[in-house]
Amino acid sequence: MPHRTQSHKNATPMIFSGDFLRKGARTPLRELFVVGGANCEICTNHGSLLEVARESFLPSSETRHPVDFTIRCWVDMEGNDQPPWSKPYFRGLGHMIYGGFGPQSSVLVDLLSRRAVGRFSRALAADLTYWKTIIFPRLLTAIGPSIGITELHCGCAVLNDWGLLLAGGGGAGKSTLTLALAQNGLSILSEDWTYFSRRDSRVRAWGLPTTVKLLPDAVQHFPELKDFETSISLNGERVYQVDPVLHLGAARSRCCEPRWLVFLQRGPSPEFVLTRMSVGEAEARLRGDLLAGSAEVKTLQTEIVKDLVGLECWLLRYGGAAQSVARSLANFCKTQVEQVATLAEGSYAG
Repeated sequence: MPHRTQSHKNATPMIFSGDFLRKGARTPLRELFVVGGANCEICTNHGSLLEVARESFLPSSETRHPVDFTIRCWVDMEGNDQPPWSKPYFRGLGHMIYGGFGPQSSVLVDLLSRRAVGRFSRALAADLTYWKTIIFPRLLTAIGPSIGITELHCGCAVLNDWGLLLAGGGGAGKSTLTLALAQNGLSILSEDWTYFSRRDSRVRAWGLPTTVKLLPDAVQHFPELKDFETSISLNGERVYQVDPVLHLGAARSRCCEPRWLVFLQRGPSPEFVLTRMSVGEAEARLRGDLLAGSAEVKTLQTEIVKDLVGLECWLLRYGGAAQSVARSLANFCKTQVEQVATLAEGSYAG
């Protein structure tokens, strides 16, 4: 008996056969990647998916750790759908999560076995940008908490492998300031959501090579945006969606060691005031970003948060031109890096 499910409100119902995901189909192409600090094996029958995985994740050659999770993607070469793709739809029940990307493309995530099994149309499999910006991030959000990956709503810029985390609510300017920092000597790891994991007693921050979403008024900070048109994002906002490397000349990092945690408070007047924030306040703010999960997941998330608030925590009250603020913040980080280097040289000489 076919199973009928609704992808989202007012959507066309999808009719699934008993083996829609083709669990018995061959997926002979396999590679191992580091995804958010975890070992992930990706299996498929379509080379383009491994190509986009190589652009999104770091290759893994680790033999000390087992595979943490598996993504199996079978591409139906007879599929005939075409973009634009419908809005992604995710729903969970117990340890199972269903994700729909259209009538011919779906994925089922089993949090207990740490496996994601999906069937995708040929056209969607060839849309590498959609995989980098939508499918891979959504899969990591779904399965990440079960494998020790904590996702927080913050941007991250990198200097000498040290991460500057920029946290704040909607409208705080995380994306704008992260990109401005990337044009002032730092590199961009993430501008909206950052993934954290611990291995070998160290916390690392990880990002995915997604596009940067900027509100229309960002053109006053980045004149290059005049050459692009805005589009409607998945949350209904009109935004610029650009590749920071290809379109704005930014450098990109894949992972780093967090060093500074800065909470943003943007005001209407030009200013740059950086003050220390207490551990308690920083922890309370970060806890508000945590995604719901089991008791075990919450314990792991709490440990990551405690590690992060053990860094230097700051509140930045700022306003005015993003480039000016970014220069001041970049100089602050560079000065601290130089001080650490000087101390290290002194200790070595001694």
